[in-house]
Parts: sequence; C-alpha cells; structure tokens
Amino acid sequence: MTSRAQRSGQRGATLTDWIMAIFIVGIAVGLMVPWLDHTGGVSRREQCRSHLRNVELAILGYVNAHNAFPPSGVFAEDEITLQNLARGNTDPSASVVPTYFPGAKGEPRGVPMSSWVVLVLPWLDHQELLDQWRMAAGGSAVSYLDSTHHGEGQASNNPIAETAIGVLRCPDDETVLLNRGNLSYVVNGGFALWHADPVGWVGGATDGTPAPTARPLAWSTTPVDWTKTVDVTRRLGVMFIETKLPEGIGQNVTIPWNVRSTHADISDGQSWTLVLSENTLAGVSAEPTFYSRGLLTNWATPLPNFTSFFGPSNVCGDGSFPASLDCTTGGLNPNGGVDGPGWAFANKEGTYTNINFGHNLTIEGSFPFPNSPHEGGFSAGFCDGAVRFIRSTIDGTVYSKLITSAGEKLPIHCRQLPLDAIEFSD
Repeated sequence: MTSRAQRSGQRGATLTDWIMAIFIVGIAVGLMVPWLDHTGGVSRREQCRSHLRNVELAILGYVNAHNAFPPSGVFAEDEITLQNLARGNTDPSASVVPTYFPGAKGEPRGVPMSSWVVLVLPWLDHQELLDQWRMAAGGSAVSYLDSTHHGEGQASNNPIAETAIGVLRCPDDETVLLNRGNLSYVVNGGFALWHADPVGWVGGATDGTPAPTARPLAWSTTPVDWTKTVDVTRRLGVMFIETKLPEGIGQNVTIPWNVRSTHADISDGQSWTLVLSENTLAGVSAEPTFYSRGLLTNWATPLPNFTSFFGPSNVCGDGSFPASLDCTTGGLNPNGGVDGPGWAFANKEGTYTNINFGHNLTIEGSFPFPNSPHEGGFSAGFCDGAVRFIRSTIDGTVYSKLITSAGEKLPIHCRQLPLDAIEFSD
C-alpha cells in the first residue's frame, strides 16, 4: 500500500508549469506561421503555374488538331463590311473590329462572338459546353452575351460563358467574381491590338486614365498597302483576332485579312516564343466600362485587351505624338551586331506598360500586358509546351524577342538579331 507521504510527493503540474508550457508552444507556433504562410504561397503559385500549363496544353491540342493556333477572338462583320468587300474595298480599317477599341467613336458594329477559350474547350475537358455554344442562329451571328438562342434542354451562350472553369483561374488572382466566368491567362497578340489595322496601347499611371489609350501604329513603310502591314504584324505575335461574315450572307466573299499562325511560322524557335501569360486584369469586368466598350466580359469575350497580352507600343515612341506612332523610322533596326534601342522599351520602368505595373491598377481590361499576382515576375507558356517564370526585371530587348514569332525575318527597319539562349533563363 502506498503511504500518504509517497502520494504527497507525486504533486501535479503547478500554474507556473502550465504557463511555461503555453509560452513554449506559443513561441513554436509563432516560428511556424511564417513558414506555413510561405509554403502556402509557394503551393498556390505552383497551382497557378499548373493551371497555366494545362491551358497551354489545351491550346497546343487545338494546334495539333487544326494545324494552326486558334484566333485570339472572333467577331462577326456586318453589312457595311460586306458591301465594302463586294466593291473590292478590302481596307480592314472599315471592319467592325476597330469599333471595339477603347476610345473608338460611335457605337460598336457587328457581333462580338467568342474568344480563344471557346475554341479550346474540348481540350479543357469541356466538350459539352462547346456542343451547346451557338455561333449562328436564324442566319445571324450570335454574341457571347446572348441569352436567347439555345437548343431544347441546353444553355445559351451567356450562362455558358459564366460557367466557372477552375483551370482558367489562378488561385492567387484576387480579382475573381463568383459565377461570372473568370480568366487569369491571356495569349500572345504581338505588338498591336489587331494585326490588320494596328493600334497600340499607351499606358496610364492611375486607374481610369482617359482616352487616348489606343493609338495607330505604322509597322510598314508602305502604309497605303495594308497587306504589307500584315506581313510585318503577323511576325510580331502568335494569336490574332479573326472576323467572319454572318451565316447566310456573303457566301462567295472571303475575309482577306484573317491570318493564323502555324508551328512553321514560329521561325524564331518554339522554345523561345511566348504563347501564354498571366494577367489578373483580364477576363471578368464587374460592370461595363470604358475599357470594355460598355460590355460585360467573361472568358468568352473577344475584346483584345481582355483576351491577350501585347508588346508595349513604347518600342515605337513614348506616346507623346499627337496622332500615331511610327515603328519604321529607325529606333528598331539593328546597327551591326546591336539591336535597335527601341526594343528595350518593351519592359522599362516608368512607361506604365512594364511587366506587373498592373499591380497599381484595378480596372479589368485596363492593362493588356503580363500582370501576375506573384511578386518578381509572371509564369509564361511557350510554343513548345514549356512553362517558365519570367522575371519582371528581364531586359526589354530580350523580352521583345520572346514575344515575336519571327523577329529575325522582320523587315530591316525593325529586324531583331537572334536571341542568345544565355540571355534568357528562369
């Protein structure tokens, strides 16, 4: 039998002991929280990178099936365009596309139909959404905002486009809106909002900077011949806006300015040509704005500043010109073994278009340049299927070469020298 004296020697923990234990546990937790936050951030960044890679593989799946990259967006032309084409007037400036650029005068014409996302839905495991999507009805093109036309037991375009597709959203993108069709990834549109009638983007330092945000660019030395312009602009990017005539009209009329890139067109090398980037200021706008031309947007909108990223027009000038920027007058052509100095402005502090400057902005569609939720740069997909992290401090000339698909084959006034692999690494 245990004596009372023995039992009295086995006293329990005192209040001081408990306080010390709690103090030690508190210190341990305090040391772990920053590590947990860091690992959580790394995990989300890797998940964001994984989503981007899946979207990139969907685009390449489309390429393998169709032998060409999809258009970045599709618009339906109207009767005005049809009449011009029928009369032999093929000037793309009369197309409906420029009417959707921010700051354009008058009301938009034609029909905004779909983005590149719609076309790659089967490779995102959403064939059922594409099966329900309406491109035409009753001889007319159908908008991505349409809520009227649908088959029995099926959805119309607008609710389809507001479907949440997880892989289209970066987990760190804090601009998302529930059930609105978010998009955190955009495609390489080159150095102009539209290749056929080039317009560049002059950035603003603050939210809501008024027009002019879009400004004509002269990329060809023969501006009266738009086909020469397209010969240049199609080498500056990978995916471009496409237009079509509504079903039932103009069957014998072709759209002359549509172009699509193939793998063969990526002559600079698929391993060194960007096709996809992060942008947290793309996809969904909470309300119609100046930048969306009064339209609501989601992953199906074809508006270029919501679907694509671009090389800054600062490579052609600082934006102080009264009307247009001339990309042909010397700043871009190489001198011996040195690239033209203008290319460096593709990523330069103080231009309001440099990588991740969009962190200072909040309005969707106001920053059609790479804008990642991650500090220090952005994740990017390349035409060969690789995903790399591009640092925000990357040299502007090197960055320019990653955007262009055939920079070494550009005309002499803007030709790029070959990219040395040592110049770029993640």
